[in-house]
Amino acid sequence: MKQITGGFCLKKTVAFLLVFVVSSVTSSAITYSLLSPSQYEQRIADLKSELAEKNSLLSALQTEKLNLESQISSLQSKIFSLKHQINTEILGIFFSPKGGCENQILHWISRANLSIHILIYSFTLDSIGDALVEAHNRGVTVKVVFEAGQISQYSEYEKLKTAGISVRTDTNPKLMHNKVMIVDGIIVLTGSFNWSNNAENYNDENLIVIKSTYVAKVYEAEFQKIWAESA
Repeated sequence: MKQITGGFCLKKTVAFLLVFVVSSVTSSAITYSLLSPSQYEQRIADLKSELAEKNSLLSALQTEKLNLESQISSLQSKIFSLKHQINTEILGIFFSPKGGCENQILHWISRANLSIHILIYSFTLDSIGDALVEAHNRGVTVKVVFEAGQISQYSEYEKLKTAGISVRTDTNPKLMHNKVMIVDGIIVLTGSFNWSNNAENYNDENLIVIKSTYVAKVYEAEFQKIWAESA
């Protein structure tokens, strides 16, 4: 008897729940069915407005993302440059008169394996001209830009040109006053020292020798710029 009563109660409970659910759904349907077309249109307008706000927010976030990525890229470039600057090594600092500047230039020309790129204002030392011809003959790529106003019978320009070395004269209407030699894309020699007898034996001059791919890259970019503009 208890089992029958329990089963009956369960059936009543299930029936009640079904009636409640159907009633709720019907009530909601009736509620929505009672909305007027203008109310539907307002609801659609509200949803579109909300969507526009979300899209605007998404666009702003995407812009911020791009800005952050740009900042990260810039910082990574700075870190890269700083790492290379830290790896810069000063191999020597020399002074003239008779302080070893000429010998340092000859030393690094003799050590070159791949390339020697030069920007030079005054170049009349035969010893350096001969060393460059020798480097050229052993397969080193030698390129030299001379200051046009310094080409004379004493200049090494004709010697290098006759030997088959790539030489050009600067087209700057003022002066190309650099004294730079880049060896194998890693060694840079620069300073006030002109490649002349006066600079070696009489003048107060200086020469610094730097080992750095970063510094060499900066000087190489300037060399290529002047080389492209020279004749």
